[in-house]
Amino acid sequence: MINMAQFYNIKFLHEVEGLSQRQIAQKLGISRNTVSKYLKQNEAPTTINRQNSYIGREYSDETRRVLPIIDQWLEDDLKRWGKQKHTAARIFRRLQDEYNFKGSESNIRKVVAKRRKKLQDVFIPLDFQLGHQFQFDWGEADIILQGRTQRIYLFCMQLSASRVRFARAYLHEKQEAFLDGFVHAFEFFGGVPTEGLFDNLKTAVVKILQGRDRLEQEAFLALQAHYLFKAEFCNVRSGNEKGRIEGTVGYVRRNALVPLPEVQSLDELNDHLLKWCLKDAEQKTVPHTNEKVAQMWEKEKEYLHPLPEKKFEACRLVSCQVNKTSLITVETNQYSIPCSYVGQGVWVKIFVDRVSVVAQNQVIAEHPRSYERNQMIKPGSLP
Repeated sequence: MINMAQFYNIKFLHEVEGLSQRQIAQKLGISRNTVSKYLKQNEAPTTINRQNSYIGREYSDETRRVLPIIDQWLEDDLKRWGKQKHTAARIFRRLQDEYNFKGSESNIRKVVAKRRKKLQDVFIPLDFQLGHQFQFDWGEADIILQGRTQRIYLFCMQLSASRVRFARAYLHEKQEAFLDGFVHAFEFFGGVPTEGLFDNLKTAVVKILQGRDRLEQEAFLALQAHYLFKAEFCNVRSGNEKGRIEGTVGYVRRNALVPLPEVQSLDELNDHLLKWCLKDAEQKTVPHTNEKVAQMWEKEKEYLHPLPEKKFEACRLVSCQVNKTSLITVETNQYSIPCSYVGQGVWVKIFVDRVSVVAQNQVIAEHPRSYERNQMIKPGSLP
């Protein structure tokens, strides 16, 4: 069974940081055979395999017990003279002597190195390398959709160096919209930056651990493995770290959606947002330079990692049982399935715009997704 976190780490270290198989094996503490096996897996596991894969605990119970102690010692060291701070070996000996720690010294060395780096990266730098970072956030806005006021959710992303903005509208902030936004954003930017800065949103994070460590959602790890970027998370209640993108959300809302656009569909609205993003890049100047955002963006494209050959499968996966009338129920709506699958369990891939039903690794039915309630959707029942 593929461990998604390990799959992502190996692919990132090899393809982004350029480490050899031997270096990756040493860095992650695994065999070269394991590294070789994962590198031969050209694509991240399918959504169905992702559902069944397992993310192991990052630390043992014994190590987890002393993490707060290690963090406190490292934080105290930041206030001390540089030549009189804890080494990893000293931390290990103190844990043995003072807290009866039973784990290994090599493990503590790895923990200290990782957590020390996290502590030193408290604030986001003012200047950014081309192609290095993007920032992301959700926002809300109102539009006039088919004559009625509709609350929509804005997926907003900005490249930190060139300041080019991307915005796309959705009817919700569910996982499938979150993942779909990245597919469209990276295609718009023309490549993938090395890392992204995120809030602690539920579609990305299962649990907040110590410091900046997070237990990430399986689908979000699969997204990172597919596009080969690294997620960094803001400290809790540290708005200063992500102020630029939060400013972007308001900027998009005030400048692209005032007055309220009147549209017949979200596709029409997203066409409007795409054209607005391109026009804004032509008009705005990168702070502290004489270059337009569009000019700097062209330079930044050369530093972005290339897009993979295949798009990421941006969907949420659920299991369903086909009832006696050849229907499955997804979010109160019923979708028709071929009669031969009555009584069987199937997987349902819920995309932003469609519902795809899979059995025995084959698509057996596909329907446009309905956002109404208590509807029965059969072939041809939706435009």
